[in-house]
Amino acid sequence: MSRIYEDVDPAFAAKCSNITLCSSTVGFFKNFSDEIISIAEEDNWLQSFEKVEDMQKVTAVMENKMIMDGLQEVFSRIQPLYRSKDAKISQEKRKEAEAALKQGDFTKSLALASQAVLRSPMTGTDEVVDRGVSLALALWLRSEVLLRLNKFQAALEDLKLALKERLPARMRAQYYWRMGHCYKGAQEPTRAKVSYELAGRLLGNDEKAKDQLQQDIESLDYSVQPKQPPDKTGISLSGGAKQSMPSLSKLLKITEDETKGRFTVANSAVKTGDVLLIDSPYAACLLNDFYGTHCLHCFKRLGDCEDRAPVWCPKCSGVAFCSVQCRDAAVSTYHTYECPFLGLFIGSGMSVLSHIALRMVTQAGLDTSLTIHSKHLFNNVKTVESVALNDIEGMPKKSKLKSRKERLNRSKKGLDTLSDKNSKDGEIDSKSDENPNYQEQLLLRAAQIYSLCTHSRQRKGDDYLKRIVMAMFLTECLKKTDYFKNCEETKLQKAEQSICELIVCNLQLLQFNAHEIYETVRGQHMFVGSKPVYTAVGIYPTGALFNHECYPAVARYFDGSNIVLRAIRPLAPGEVVSENYGPHFLMRNLKERQRSLACRYWFKCDCTACREDWPTLKQMNMSAPFLRCPNIDCSWKFIANPKSLPNKCSKCSVTIERNLVKVYLDTVERCLSKYQDGAKLMDEQRPLEAIDYLCEAVDLYHEVARMPHRETHIAQESLRSCFATMGNVHIAKEIAVPEKKT
Repeated sequence: MSRIYEDVDPAFAAKCSNITLCSSTVGFFKNFSDEIISIAEEDNWLQSFEKVEDMQKVTAVMENKMIMDGLQEVFSRIQPLYRSKDAKISQEKRKEAEAALKQGDFTKSLALASQAVLRSPMTGTDEVVDRGVSLALALWLRSEVLLRLNKFQAALEDLKLALKERLPARMRAQYYWRMGHCYKGAQEPTRAKVSYELAGRLLGNDEKAKDQLQQDIESLDYSVQPKQPPDKTGISLSGGAKQSMPSLSKLLKITEDETKGRFTVANSAVKTGDVLLIDSPYAACLLNDFYGTHCLHCFKRLGDCEDRAPVWCPKCSGVAFCSVQCRDAAVSTYHTYECPFLGLFIGSGMSVLSHIALRMVTQAGLDTSLTIHSKHLFNNVKTVESVALNDIEGMPKKSKLKSRKERLNRSKKGLDTLSDKNSKDGEIDSKSDENPNYQEQLLLRAAQIYSLCTHSRQRKGDDYLKRIVMAMFLTECLKKTDYFKNCEETKLQKAEQSICELIVCNLQLLQFNAHEIYETVRGQHMFVGSKPVYTAVGIYPTGALFNHECYPAVARYFDGSNIVLRAIRPLAPGEVVSENYGPHFLMRNLKERQRSLACRYWFKCDCTACREDWPTLKQMNMSAPFLRCPNIDCSWKFIANPKSLPNKCSKCSVTIERNLVKVYLDTVERCLSKYQDGAKLMDEQRPLEAIDYLCEAVDLYHEVARMPHRETHIAQESLRSCFATMGNVHIAKEIAVPEKKT
């Protein structure tokens, strides 16, 4: 198969591909993989390897003694490397936090107290320091800091955790007294009184303390109501969700052809602002630069969690969680296997995509991963396990199942090898039908993930080999954990190779199908100085089915780890619903975009902006707009120049009347006025109202005119900013808002 990138810039393409695997400047993996490539080039082995079928490639590498000797030389030195717990450091941080608290520097004290919590070993691990209760003491101190900061709910959570971690009995009176303060601050006087009374019973003969406690009880105000958490307006899919693909709007459908593969098109008319996708990731990883500031599991910024403080990993000190729930979800699945090697992963320079390739097998566990391997790897026939894959237009009818019930039944029967709880005849009990467990959900979504493109036939031998080396490295790390613990000895070698092959496949499909997850960082003003900060990367089963165009039809933002796509222009039934993978025509010219897409994503873009070579935003001016042909079924457009108006459409021959042109131009002027109104609303920080104005205006513009059009493009980018206010947002105090010039 021809390789498009070789005709464009093969050196740049190689660089783009390598960076999806590992860093070119940080870590040991790049040099290590380059050394293996040098070994493979001897006797033209690499050329022969390129012709080997995908399903045999890992085996071919394992049968090359020289390569395996080179690999084992490094693999033999692999050992756990992570930021471990340290009771002494925890104690030191606690003392520093106490000092900062006495000085009234609550922010510094909270940061130090959180460090003390995260560095504390598990209770009873180190009896020499703090008699084994470093964690309880750190939580106790942090609860005081949180109380001083009026973060009453977070202080309560820390108090409850401290009690679970063996808070010394001598501190119980103070414990309930502080709990009373927390409930009082949270405006729950009844619970506060109960806590105060419990404290009073434990105070003994300390009359002075009892008098103070009585004053606290008498100060309770029973007229107050508990504070309700802010009601975050939920967002739902426009037109409702598709039954077969609940993350996708009914306004859309998936179609397929031989050249473009599977992609999303409009099934019904789409209006600007319509919510078209709300998809959760199949797998996602936080960038390691944010391990200390964001939750490892859900990616929330820890400092923005008002009702909770950072929660620790039981083993390492290198990551944090926003809640016990997130911590337990991570530790019960992937983090147990990844935790011991986080330091090694960072030191290797492996990319976040390589980490996700590993996460896809650690989150599933061995048994589920082996099931995925047997069902989906090296199998070009789409399976019936995914209901979604059977609702694709353009597929042969034989591959579709006639009824939804039959599809669901087959989907469930495909899980019969997953666990011992399933009955022998392959049926699953009704309870698991209604509430599939985590592994079952992964299996059901895996059919979508493993039908995504890998471009393996366009992949050069050295690139493929580097991915196998990465997969072998990650598999070797897993071998030094309990990942393969329950595997029978006779099946161990085959299981290890299967996991390696699965990671190789993951590395390939992630290269072309992953999304960067971002949060909007802003100052006191919603829009002035705001910018996206990329914090994580994820792969979305349905989100990956949106093809690229340099003039996209949707804008994306993220709500937690969920991706949300909203229309930024109207679409007629049958039109492609496109996303943008990076090179946008407003910012980059045709040559730059074509080079980037060919070398990074291995395809030649043929969107309208490319075919017509639209100007960038800087090259556009306030010239007359392109008006559309009066025939709504015609795609022709013409410049609204009164001195040289055409008499008829050059494509469909419909007459173009001057009176109609005037109506069109008046309509465009109305749109421009609404764009200005929307901009003013953004200045006033009223994004929801701005969205209404801008959406109405963009829809109206497309009724009479066509793109490109400078003011409409600016309005669409404004919509993108407004949509983002509904997603992940962090208010950074240090961002200054420039003064308006008068």
